[in-house]
Amino acid sequence: MDDLMPPAPQPGCPFCQRSDLELTLTETPSFYLLADHAPLVAGHLLIVPRAHYACYGAIPARFDAELLELKERTRRFLGEVYHAPTFFEHGVFRQTVYHAHLHAMPFGPVTWDLLGMAEGTGGVPCHSQDDLRAWYAQRGQYFYLETPGDTERDSPPQAAILPAEMGVYGRALSTLHQLTNAREGWSPPQLRYATRGPKLRALATAWNAWQSQAE
Repeated sequence: MDDLMPPAPQPGCPFCQRSDLELTLTETPSFYLLADHAPLVAGHLLIVPRAHYACYGAIPARFDAELLELKERTRRFLGEVYHAPTFFEHGVFRQTVYHAHLHAMPFGPVTWDLLGMAEGTGGVPCHSQDDLRAWYAQRGQYFYLETPGDTERDSPPQAAILPAEMGVYGRALSTLHQLTNAREGWSPPQLRYATRGPKLRALATAWNAWQSQAE
């Protein structure tokens, strides 16, 4: 595929069609910021490319500046209105929608030696989108985690690319669950979807108020 020609929209892909998406907060030329349809916690967002890329490891470098600007805007919003976000991407592995999407989940401070876990399981630190592209080109599927750290505990932010293996995936999510579940319980997907309405309405109100203050 020509790097200058984004993938065409795919029939049946909800992130390409967008007709059934409930709440889009903002858009840029190549991305949009979407409320998760079954939020794990209040404020759960997705950063989605308009074009049908398989994962963020497949997105060309020419989109990096735009992506990072939207990601930083998302980080500021969640940090100021909800809690500091943890970012997560399936990287094709265990996706439910096969269109790249980066989760931003405002769990708050997370103290975790994520890089130590990555080193012990065949993963690598992630310093940039180039690292993600290199992994995807050389090794294929992955999952990505980025935690905000905890300034009060002198715990720095960390980001890692982890191998697409069920044991590693299960261990990572179990650890994240243990570290964050006490703030807001992780409910089953069906319950999260059924109770999404008040969270999405509150999110839309919070975003509009935050945007008004920024103008």
